[in-house]
Amino acid sequence: MTFTGFSIISFSFFLFLLGIVDSKKESTNLDPKGYFAFPIEPGSQTSLSGTFGDIRINHFHAGLDIRTGGREGKSVYAAAEGYVSRIKVANGGYGNALYITHPNGLTTVYGHLKDYNKVIKNVLVSRQYEVHSFEVDIELKPNELPVNKGELVAFSGNTGGSGGPHLHFEIRDQEENTLDPSLFGFDEIKDNVAPVVEFISLKCLSADARINGAFGVFDFSVTQLKNGDYQINEDINAWGDIGLELSAYDKSQTSPFRLGIKSIELKKDNITEFKFVLDKLAFHNKIDMNLHANYERMVNENIKIHKAYVEEGNSMKLYKTNSKNGYLSINSFKSHAISIKLKDTYQNERNINFQIQGNKAGTVKDILSSSQKNKTSIQGHFVKIIRQSAIEKLRLIDGNFVTEIEPSYTSPNEQIYIIDLNDVYFSKFSDRGAVYEAPYTVEITNHFATILRKDFELNLKNALYHQLYVRFRTDGKVLDLDDDVYPLKDKFDVKWLPNLPYAVTEKDAAYLISGRRPKFVGGTWNGLTVSFQPKEFGSYEILRDETKPNISTRNINANSLTFNIKDDLSGIKSYECFVSGEWVLMEYEYKDGLLWSEKKNGEPFVGEVILKVTDNCNNTEIFKTNI
Repeated sequence: MTFTGFSIISFSFFLFLLGIVDSKKESTNLDPKGYFAFPIEPGSQTSLSGTFGDIRINHFHAGLDIRTGGREGKSVYAAAEGYVSRIKVANGGYGNALYITHPNGLTTVYGHLKDYNKVIKNVLVSRQYEVHSFEVDIELKPNELPVNKGELVAFSGNTGGSGGPHLHFEIRDQEENTLDPSLFGFDEIKDNVAPVVEFISLKCLSADARINGAFGVFDFSVTQLKNGDYQINEDINAWGDIGLELSAYDKSQTSPFRLGIKSIELKKDNITEFKFVLDKLAFHNKIDMNLHANYERMVNENIKIHKAYVEEGNSMKLYKTNSKNGYLSINSFKSHAISIKLKDTYQNERNINFQIQGNKAGTVKDILSSSQKNKTSIQGHFVKIIRQSAIEKLRLIDGNFVTEIEPSYTSPNEQIYIIDLNDVYFSKFSDRGAVYEAPYTVEITNHFATILRKDFELNLKNALYHQLYVRFRTDGKVLDLDDDVYPLKDKFDVKWLPNLPYAVTEKDAAYLISGRRPKFVGGTWNGLTVSFQPKEFGSYEILRDETKPNISTRNINANSLTFNIKDDLSGIKSYECFVSGEWVLMEYEYKDGLLWSEKKNGEPFVGEVILKVTDNCNNTEIFKTNI
């Protein structure tokens, strides 16, 4: 089989040239056009709401999100000949998804589908009835469902975790790495717009580090020049190890959305300190993206910021750095030229240039309010204490050990202390005779990841990327596990003895209460102790759900059974529908609570209809009627 005059062997060679085989190699302008056809409205200019490498919580976006004009039901075509290797239906994720494996060893993925063609749909429905489940994951052999290039295979939709109607399209290699689809030369995509930069952020990463005389994280606005590049106009003095972060995204003339950055190269004095190139993504460590981005600001401010350094624990093979993982070491009293080059998939380029003067000096503004005696903050393994100026020394207390320390620097009315907890650990500090708690209660590491307290026990062995200093405590009613500002790579184990004024029942469960509404986490009770596995830090509380789910009918007749189901607290766990004692497949769209029937053989519904809906606390509502 050939494409655009090239053999499959040539295609593999192209992938090598493109950097798809080695993610550390930057792509060239070569691309194997012609093998894959565009999967929706081929030949027409398209608009994307998401591209390969968009920053999302817990992952880089793994494909293209192709807009469908806000409508569902557009025809989706096989991008190349092959066979349907997988049909997966899930309430979340890609919802209704289709996988087609091709002779070149690559697999295309089509997600958030509304429906499938008749042949594929018959295979799907038959299996769903066989296992009595709407959610299925069907793997198929090469000779079972062959397809031709350009064959109608499905219809676009809004199922699963989709935020609106579109087609999610991926290309994967034989190792299940996702490849940038844009590298395969789809003429339907037009992009000659370079990336956009919003601001640059500089972060102190060593105890002696200073930015304009102070320790912390500081944002700098950028100014765009006539040639489209950016510069920083204000003076920047810095010292020590500095981490550079940037708020940037790509644009396209056919899309109003913020799209992904392909590559970032950071230079100091014309020497590359950090380089990021995104051509393929692995699934086994995709959650490490939370270390590539500024997780705290992504969660709390919804700002997508790239780090131009590699944080400890980040195992993605997307970087080339200096010996300090991309940190900028400023340790001489001279001016350093800083340049950043950004590229998108189509090699549209944007540059940022500015100067950093090597100097510890700067104008440190008063930070405390008139009513504050001191305040503390924590950044990694550094604690920053700001207090009103005093002759008496600040004392760090760890049990019976007391350490007196000098200010790291001062402002006109304040003294600022930067304490590296790897050098000096403390649980309290004394300021002018008064004793204050440290801004953390415990140090956790991969080697010491079990926390034992009187009324709770935590095991974070598989969840940590690196050492953390965090605030864990409980007042009996709420278990406060710091804030969701630290990325975790897995769930962790919690055992908690809450102080409840009532006897425990199966209706009581743990909920994350840090968000806008409680989020069900669940738990298993052993006497008065509950065990559960959260995947994020935050505040947890035991709540009771004794309310049954709500069922409302939309359409009940011989040809259709349509309902709306919802639950106000713990959420829907399961549903089952029977007509005349026979199980009926019901499709479910959790985002709007829509539940509707899917017949097996097209026969009309006749007899007693029973719908049973159960929530996560085993409250059950049953609807009955006759047709």
